[in-house]
Amino acid sequence: MACPRLFFEVEGIVVMPALLEVKNLKTHFKIRDGLVKAVDEVSFTINRGEILGVVGESGSGKSVTALSILRLIPTSPGQIVSGEVLFEGQDLLKLSDKEIRKIRGREIAMIFQDPMTSLNPVLTIGYQLSEPLMTHLHLTKDEARKESIELLKMVEIPNAAERIKGYPHHLSGGMRQRVMIAMALACRPKLIIADEPTTALDVTIQAQILELLNKLRTETGTAVMLITHALGVVAGMANRVQVMYAGHIVESATAEELFDNPRHPYTMGLLRSLPRLDETRQERLVPIKGSPPDLLELNQGCSFHPRCDYTFETCPEKSPWLRRVATKNQLGIYDGVNFASASLPLQAAKVTPSEDDYEQHLIACHVEIMRDDLAPSEVVVA
Repeated sequence: MACPRLFFEVEGIVVMPALLEVKNLKTHFKIRDGLVKAVDEVSFTINRGEILGVVGESGSGKSVTALSILRLIPTSPGQIVSGEVLFEGQDLLKLSDKEIRKIRGREIAMIFQDPMTSLNPVLTIGYQLSEPLMTHLHLTKDEARKESIELLKMVEIPNAAERIKGYPHHLSGGMRQRVMIAMALACRPKLIIADEPTTALDVTIQAQILELLNKLRTETGTAVMLITHALGVVAGMANRVQVMYAGHIVESATAEELFDNPRHPYTMGLLRSLPRLDETRQERLVPIKGSPPDLLELNQGCSFHPRCDYTFETCPEKSPWLRRVATKNQLGIYDGVNFASASLPLQAAKVTPSEDDYEQHLIACHVEIMRDDLAPSEVVVA
């Protein structure tokens, strides 16, 4: 799959216009049993018009990261401890409550996981669609109603003029999700955060929702942060992918690079546990051993090391940082065959992801795994 090149050149210099830049974000929850570091030192960028896929198991920090961007973390027990969330150069974490409300829905919109609980059951669909239009775009009630009908038509809901009179429980799960997408697009935001938009939907409806999101992104130029468990979804839609584990980003690369050349043991495990159409039926799936860690009991080392097949002495003692590794082209991987040696020089310098890293491959791991078929004795320790 070829990823669209979302950049332009000015006098021969490649320019990557970052729409959102998150720097060293930390979000913690103080509970009776201790401190939960749900998001810890997370940094990434989203460029204009691109789709950034964020994947990982439940509890990895994906949704908390998204909620932190819009400052929707409940202040008790949650707290955004530190970091920066720069949207078009403006730090959202420093805005007043009144100022951030002008951003929510207008500049950045969010599609929540469960539309049944996100939509108000006692308000009509039309009222809930009209509210952001009247609040942010200052439309009259009649103008907002007409625009609401057009929005429902845009997301391919039939009989839109009648549907706006109904309530959420009158619609199917797929229809409610389309309403959520219509609400997110109402004010033509520059960024949509889609938090598992296909959860609890059947496969056919999932495909329709994802196709709709991609179509609207193409037509409106809106950037999308797509949070999902499904690696197949990001393979077909995302330009870049971030893999999260235990509150950290453990791997970041373009979608094509990540699927052709996974370098973190966790990413490799996720891919090996998926059924493939290009393999024989006799091949058994290889699950990742163990369970995700308890965030209350994280040690100072790598949080994945109890489940990792490539653990070394350094892993339980020292937490790895994000660093650049060679891409598949630099390694000499062609048509899935690796012609490179596993003795390339290691780049162990710590990096903070920025717009300059669009096509770079970053991992947070102590070992350098050139191929996913290497035995633990064949990897190189960084």
